[in-house]
Formats: sequence, structure tokens, C-alpha cells
Amino acid sequence: MLSIIDYLTKETDIETKQKETGKHIPDYDSRYAGLPRLTNDLFLANRSIYISKHNRYAPYPKHTHQFLELNYVLQGQCQQIINDTPYTFYEGDILLMDAGSAHAIEALGEDDLLINIVFKDTQISLKNLEELQGQNSILYQFLLKSHTHIQSAENFIVLQSDKTNKSKNLIELMLNEYFDPKPFSNQILEHYLSILLFELARSLPTLGDTVRDANDPYVQVLELIDQEYSTLTLAKAAKELNFNKNYLSNLIKEKGNATFTELLNQKKIMIAQLLLKSTNFSIEKICQTVGYSNKTYFYKQFQNQFGKLPSQVRNTKELS
Repeated sequence: MLSIIDYLTKETDIETKQKETGKHIPDYDSRYAGLPRLTNDLFLANRSIYISKHNRYAPYPKHTHQFLELNYVLQGQCQQIINDTPYTFYEGDILLMDAGSAHAIEALGEDDLLINIVFKDTQISLKNLEELQGQNSILYQFLLKSHTHIQSAENFIVLQSDKTNKSKNLIELMLNEYFDPKPFSNQILEHYLSILLFELARSLPTLGDTVRDANDPYVQVLELIDQEYSTLTLAKAAKELNFNKNYLSNLIKEKGNATFTELLNQKKIMIAQLLLKSTNFSIEKICQTVGYSNKTYFYKQFQNQFGKLPSQVRNTKELS
């Protein structure tokens, strides 16, 4: 097969017609009243992911989607109007648009290649990716609860090329599997998709960077717990932050409605659950890794937080 760039640069029949006329040829029902809304059924009848090259040479009219859409500039550049504001994207940039965002795409030139990736799973959204980013951070969860007004302020996110190296590599691997399928390509694509979602979550602007008050002692304690949970004590936290231990203890309880020990246990058990699901470490090793010397106490804390024993979580992983 040709290289993926050469393959995608070849003109399609629609592109040839659009090049001749400069007019868009619809890939949706043009009789649709009002703003066109592209539905899952249009693209995803028998697949969990749909990848396409955006047809060049004609502007694509304003439309909305029923799904999360990813645009990737494989080559050249692309101009779009999103929620009535113009943007220009360059090679390597990734645009994530949530369901309901409205955008129009200006005509692409001969050397411009824009890739569309559509996800069938309607549970995949920008909010879902943001939650993936912080699912094991007690600081993230505190900030999310305290600043709910920042959620969904925009229904799209731009990831510029300097922050997307791993995601770009994954997308290009996906393009090869999708457009040049071989045995097991569907299964490989499913796994690439899972990894891509985590890479995208990792690349998102960090909530803490947006709303964190670096001078708030409570936020500083949560950061310490997130980073040093396996060895941290109240005395050590007080010393690092230059606070009296009793003052810090009272401050934590007042602001967090929980004691320092409760917050520390919450973080340790979060990580323990992650290790149970993602590694083959023995439960005893996990217990030690997260900072517990007493296995009975670890079991009690785990059951208090998740309503299950560690062995039950491990068995669920093995059956899945």
C-alpha cells in the first residue's frame, strides 16, 4: 500500500467534483430542516469508531454532532468557525468537540489533510476525559467539587501540536490499521482507542492549573498527600509547610470535613484499587507499596471505601 499520506492525498470522487464547482457535496440529508445534526447512525452503524478524511476544496457548512468528534490536522492547516468564533489549526493540532458544539470548516487546499475520528460510545465526552485525568487525585476531586462553574464552560478543547506527540503517533497507527486493514485490525484499533483516550486525558489542561490557589494551606496539604501518600504523616506535612501540627490538623478538618488520616487513607486506597486492577502485584505487596504496615487495617480501610475486599476487586479483574 502507499504511505498513509500518499493514500489520503489521492483525490476522491467527491473531492474532484468539489474542486470543479467549489461547492460542498453533502454527506448528510440536505433536506434536514435547520442546522444539520450529524447522528451516530450516519457513521457508526456497524463499528465502534469511524475515521475519515475531510473532503477538500469546498467549505463544509455549519453543523452539530451527536457524539464526541476528534479532528486531527495530519498535514497543512485548517480554518474552522466554532460556536461562531474563527480558529486556525496547524499540522499536529488536535481539536476535540463535544456533542452539541457547532462548527463550520473552510475549504481545505490540496496540501491540507484533516482527519475526523468519531466515537460510537456516547459516554465518551470532554467531561469524561477530564474525570479520567484526575480519578486518583484527592486534590482534583476537591477542586472539581469546589469549582463546578468551570465545567463545560467550553464544549471544545484545542490541543496544540507541541503537547500531542504520543497522541499523534497513536492516531497515525490507527490510520494505518483503519485504511489498510489486516487480520486483527479491529481488535488492535479498539486497544489503540483505549490508549488514545488516556493520552488525550493526560494532555488536557489541568484543572489544578486553572483554579488552584497555591497559597491555600489546605490545597498544599492535598498536593502533599497526592505526591507523598506512602510515607506522609501529619507531623511531616506540618514541618514541610511550616505550620503548627495542631493548627494544621484543625484546618484540615474544618475545610475538608475529614481528618488528615481519613484523607491520607482515601488516597492510599485509591492507589491500591488502581494497582489491583492494573498489575499482578500480590495484595501484600500493594499494601506495602501504598504505605500500610498493618494488613488488617488495610483491609478494613479498603472495605470502608469501596464496600469490597481487595481480593474481590482482584477476582473481578481476572473475570473481565
